[in-house]
Amino acid sequence: MSSFTVRPYEPGDEEGIVSLFNAVFSEGNPDFAGRTVEEWRAIYLDNPAGVQTFVGTDPDGDVIANYSAIPAYCADRGERKMSMQAVDTCVDKRYRGRLSKKSVFVTIATEMIAYYSTPGRDPFDVYMWGLPNEQAFPVGTRIIGYKPVHCPMPSLVATVDDGWIATLDEAAGAGIDVIDWDGSADVAGTGIAPEVVIGELAALFERHLDPQALTIWKDPDYLAWRYRATSHVTYRAALAQRDGALVGAAIYRLGWAGQPVVPIVDWFGDGSDRAVTAALLASVGRTTLAHGGTRIETWTTPPTPLFGTLPSLGLTREDSRFNLCIMTFGEGLSPAMAKQHWAVTMGDSDIY
Repeated sequence: MSSFTVRPYEPGDEEGIVSLFNAVFSEGNPDFAGRTVEEWRAIYLDNPAGVQTFVGTDPDGDVIANYSAIPAYCADRGERKMSMQAVDTCVDKRYRGRLSKKSVFVTIATEMIAYYSTPGRDPFDVYMWGLPNEQAFPVGTRIIGYKPVHCPMPSLVATVDDGWIATLDEAAGAGIDVIDWDGSADVAGTGIAPEVVIGELAALFERHLDPQALTIWKDPDYLAWRYRATSHVTYRAALAQRDGALVGAAIYRLGWAGQPVVPIVDWFGDGSDRAVTAALLASVGRTTLAHGGTRIETWTTPPTPLFGTLPSLGLTREDSRFNLCIMTFGEGLSPAMAKQHWAVTMGDSDIY
C-alpha cells in the first residue's frame, strides 16, 4: 500500500472530497446521481455547529479518503454541549484492503474520533453516534468502537385512511387548531414569517426539555439549517395551537426514497399530551392522503413520552433497518445512560 496522511479538513478540500465520494458510491450503481460541491458545502460548511471532517491524502496531496461528520449542539442533562454524527466515509479503491489497525479506513476513523473526543480540546464532543446499516454495523462495533443502544432502531408506523383520521379527530377533541405549513415564505397565509415560527419552535423545545435527557439541542440556527428547503426535499410543519399559543408541532416530508410514505421527522411540545399529538397526526394524515401517501412513519426512542402516546393513537412498532449506536466521551455518559435517557428523532439523522 502506498503511503498516506490523515488530517483535519482544510478549505479547498471539498473538491477532492466530492470527487472521491462520487467515484466510490457510483461503483456498480448506474443510478447514482452524484453530489455537487455546493451540496457538500450546504451540508458541512454551512452547519452552524461547525465542521468536523478528516481527509486522507496521498503523497501528491490528492484526497484518497474522507470521514465527514455532522456536529450538533446537544443537551447533556440540561447543559448545552457538542456532539457528532458520523455520516460519510469513503476510501479510494486503490487504498482499500484488510481492515487492519494501519489501514486507511481504520486510521482516518480512529484519528478523527480521537481528535474530537479529547477533553480540553475545542470543540470537544461528549458523544459520537451513528445509524449503521446491516453492512456497516459489524465494522463499526468490532473495529471502530460503537456501542449498540437500540438495535434495531424502532419505528412507529400507521397506515393512513379516513377511518384512522376520524379516530384521531375524536381523540383531539375541541380547542386545538392546527396550521399546516408547506415551507413557503408565508406560513399558511397567516402572514407569520418563517423565522418567527422557527423561534417559537426552539422556545417550545426548551420549555419541554427533559433535564435528564441526552438529545440534539434544537435552537433557531440549527432548525433553519436542518430544515431548509433543498433541491431534493421541502419540509412541512403541522403547528398546533391552543388558545392562540403554540403547544405542539410535527415536522414532516412528503415521500422518502421513492415510496408513498410520509416520515414525521421531528416533534415539539409535551409528548404526553394525547389530544395535541392526535391533532397533529390527523393534520399530517389528511395531507398524506391528499398527496397520494399511504403510510406514516416516525422515530421516538423508549425514554420519551411520545413512545407511549403514539401507540395509544394507533401507531404500531416495527424494526427499522438501522442500528442506533453511540460512543461516549463526556463525564457520566455511557451506553447504559443513553439507553435510559437518549431522545432521538428521524430529523436528528441525515437520513431523512
